[in-house]
Amino acid sequence: MPTQPSKQLETFANPNPERDYTIQIRIPEFTCLCPKTGQPDFATLYLDYIPDRKCIELKSLKLYIWSFRNEGAFHEAVTNSILDDLVTATMPRYMRLRAKFYVRGGIYTTVVVEHRKPGWTPPAQPPEPEARPQPAEPPAPARRTDSHPETSAATPIAPGKALDSTNGRSGSGRFRMLPRERRAQPRAVTGLGEPEPEPPPAAARTADKDVAAKGSRKGVSPKTADTADTGIYVGIDLGTTGCRALAIDAHGTLLSHADAAIPMPSRSDGQVTQDPGTWWTAANAALRMLAKRIDAGRVRAIAVDATSGTLLLCNGTGVPTTPALMYNDARALAEAERILPLAGAGSGVQGATSSLAKLLWFHEQGIPENSAHAMHQADWIAGKLTGTWGHSDYNNCLKLGYDAERRQWPDWIGRLDINTDLLPDVHSPGEVIAPVSGEIADAFGFPRDAVVVAGTTDGVAAFLAAGGSDSGDAVTSLGSTLVLKLLSDRPVFSAEHGVYSHRLGDRWLVGGASNSGGATLLQYFQIEQLREMTPLLDPENLTGLDYYPLPDVGERFPVNDPDMIAKLEPLPGDSVTFFQAMLEGMARIEAQGYSLLHTLGGPEVRAIRTTGGGSRNTGWQRIRERILGVPLIKPRSELAAFGSALLAAGIFQKSV
Repeated sequence: MPTQPSKQLETFANPNPERDYTIQIRIPEFTCLCPKTGQPDFATLYLDYIPDRKCIELKSLKLYIWSFRNEGAFHEAVTNSILDDLVTATMPRYMRLRAKFYVRGGIYTTVVVEHRKPGWTPPAQPPEPEARPQPAEPPAPARRTDSHPETSAATPIAPGKALDSTNGRSGSGRFRMLPRERRAQPRAVTGLGEPEPEPPPAAARTADKDVAAKGSRKGVSPKTADTADTGIYVGIDLGTTGCRALAIDAHGTLLSHADAAIPMPSRSDGQVTQDPGTWWTAANAALRMLAKRIDAGRVRAIAVDATSGTLLLCNGTGVPTTPALMYNDARALAEAERILPLAGAGSGVQGATSSLAKLLWFHEQGIPENSAHAMHQADWIAGKLTGTWGHSDYNNCLKLGYDAERRQWPDWIGRLDINTDLLPDVHSPGEVIAPVSGEIADAFGFPRDAVVVAGTTDGVAAFLAAGGSDSGDAVTSLGSTLVLKLLSDRPVFSAEHGVYSHRLGDRWLVGGASNSGGATLLQYFQIEQLREMTPLLDPENLTGLDYYPLPDVGERFPVNDPDMIAKLEPLPGDSVTFFQAMLEGMARIEAQGYSLLHTLGGPEVRAIRTTGGGSRNTGWQRIRERILGVPLIKPRSELAAFGSALLAAGIFQKSV
């Protein structure tokens, strides 16, 4: 029998032809290519059949399924083709094939085809495959017992390194079936299919040695603890696909948190939009759940963080007059070209994804007459909480053109022929904006004197939560995108490379955000698949596949190229290797990013703390350790909402 992909199906005699019985086969690693884009499509096949004289031999079935991995086919066509071949080989009494394809462009497709032998009456419909319980904690990644040369964990791995033929990833060894069953009880899932994190340890203000010792000298100082303060402080973190509300006490101890989902944004040819109403629906749901888990009457302050560069227009009462253009919406290419000569290299307004480029695009299309405010995602949610509109913070306004170093709107913005009355009043993160509205206080049980303070971006909030305090401390957020932040004594800007700097008191967070990340993985796999494949990762043996994963056309950092196309070839023989190769590609993007920040004038990376859903994927962490070659330190908290809650509590004071 061949050991390479083959269209030849072999059979054996049915041992009990006198009886009707059902054979059920699950094939979790079917792969073919999209006939339009050439990108891989993955599916789980569920085959149910009642044999007549012949049964399918399973090894030949495996090689047959494998033969489609480099063939382009529409989902409907390939499912029917497989059924036709199986029927021709076995002539069963009944056969049903269900092909469940994983998400592509936000769309799931399932194709079901059937065959019945003429004159034969089928039994009751075979049951749908049951969802397997998920593991409470994924086991340690599997280790192969074969020998192969080891690569030093401290040495970054060069992209494109050739594979040794003994590494277990060539030939038939590439096709590895996933485990059929897991018995552990399920737990809540967040991020990249990993269990929800345990609450971060109590973080008393005076117990954080790094911040207490060094933060006060650089404007990242802890507030003096008030032992009589019994208040509760809430942070809200809005991402692309979810919202988290989190509560801490005055000492930074986590009390509780609650999550709510947000539907995926709409995508089309580089345009990425979302209905702002879905943000408030999620924030409302998360706050209601949180309010039931804490003493809502003790809430003193709320801060909001959200995606950087997302922009919408609204009227004077906060009603949106446009859809929200998301952080990675790249439609404003022409507008970005107009801005660059005026802004100069030392501005945070860089590229088509900047909020200023989006605002200029809105003007070019015609601003709706009743538009009164240009607002970021965090600004709009803060407005919903207070009923007060037109306020923002200097972190979110960086990409709107605000000069955080001089703390003013620059004169050159007036030369863009935009309505500057739309620009918000800018506050320092943590500065009080307004009390919560009476409607909000009554809805959630908050006291009438609870306030909303100016928030920040999700990347800055993640850095605050992680606890870095020295120049050279870095935080990588592994969420929908890949966000890098490096604490520096001076700002660094480079429009050419998509590098910008957020003010953090008297210091600066130098960084950039790649479009690569968890959103790319979810275009190829469901979360259930990611959880199943994580224990099968082999971080000690890198694949050698030089991938650059992207969810769509265009990249921001470390390569600022709106026309960049993902590199996801050659296609391996199984989805586990494909998954690992994408994780390796993201780790190389991360390494390239930190190297670039240092080259441009930032400090050398001392250590990296990791936040976001991907931080709980143990296989990914080991891959990153090997490729980055610097220590990975456990963060104080992995939750960006924790950083916003610290702002609300005043635990971090910023220079005004």
